[in-house]
Amino acid sequence: MPLGRVFHITCGTSRPVVRSGNGPCMEKGVLRFFFDYGAGGCLWAGDAATLYRLGVGPVDATLFDLKGRISKPPCLALSQMVRSLRDQLDSEHSCYLNPLYQPDPSLWSQSLCDRFNTDVERLLLLLRQEIGDNFHIVDEQTRYVEDADLNEYLAKNPSLSKMNEVVIPTVL
Repeated sequence: MPLGRVFHITCGTSRPVVRSGNGPCMEKGVLRFFFDYGAGGCLWAGDAATLYRLGVGPVDATLFDLKGRISKPPCLALSQMVRSLRDQLDSEHSCYLNPLYQPDPSLWSQSLCDRFNTDVERLLLLLRQEIGDNFHIVDEQTRYVEDADLNEYLAKNPSLSKMNEVVIPTVL
């Protein structure tokens, strides 16, 4: 449903609402912000009305078929800058778990966790600037810290080391 000029108003409810031009009041949608491994997006419907309007899955992701063709465009249009940062963080997030055995400590150093967390904050701010007039964005993304057991784990596994940067695997 395309919206015209959006104004923040209250229509007899304690929740934020938006109005399109002189049209009827419509409650502001709710989006949940978090990365899920390999999902390709970071925004998920956060209430029944938003789910009805935008559907399931990451609503900011483009879905592709097996031949690489777009099978479902994203429900939300985001700027190229925001999409690029989201895609970078989505790829990095997929590398957080231990690559050998996922329940073991993550190999991320505190400096890598800090950089990732800072970029997450920047993405969240950009998303709120771009679509915050129409959606309340609920931050559910975990902020990472270096695993307390990492040094002990690395001492037992000398072939491994702390990661100070994410290296995205590529296929040649």
